[in-house]
Amino acid sequence: MIHLFKNRKWQPLVIQLITIILWFFFPFTQVNLDLNFKIHQEKREEAAAKIENGMIKPNVPDSPSLIQLPKEYTQLSKGGGDIEVETKGKSTSILFFTYRGMLDNFSGFVYDPNDHKPSKSDFDGDFKQIEKVHKNWYYVSSY
Repeated sequence: MIHLFKNRKWQPLVIQLITIILWFFFPFTQVNLDLNFKIHQEKREEAAAKIENGMIKPNVPDSPSLIQLPKEYTQLSKGGGDIEVETKGKSTSILFFTYRGMLDNFSGFVYDPNDHKPSKSDFDGDFKQIEKVHKNWYYVSSY
């Protein structure tokens, strides 16, 4: 150690230590989700308004709750630009995917114009995490 500091060869060691500390303690996933939400929030609300007004309708033949978004909105939902709409009575919720895995693994942002918190089984999921992000918006994760 004395040799490292005497010859000023400690810089690579310090850089590696800082990198390891960041890797363990910096919330990269949360920062990514926060940025994703803030960057796309306005466009997602625009798409949600078009869905509520009937301008964008379910268009996937096998699933009446799935919508393949138009080209100007495909970047709003991962996994090909699909979103899922769930209607309960007069209330409609819209799920924009942030991750779309195999079978039932998915996560995303749920928009509910009435600001109702999604239940654990909405969108045929088994939500392990439901977190309010903003007025009318929730982050959900099912795995």
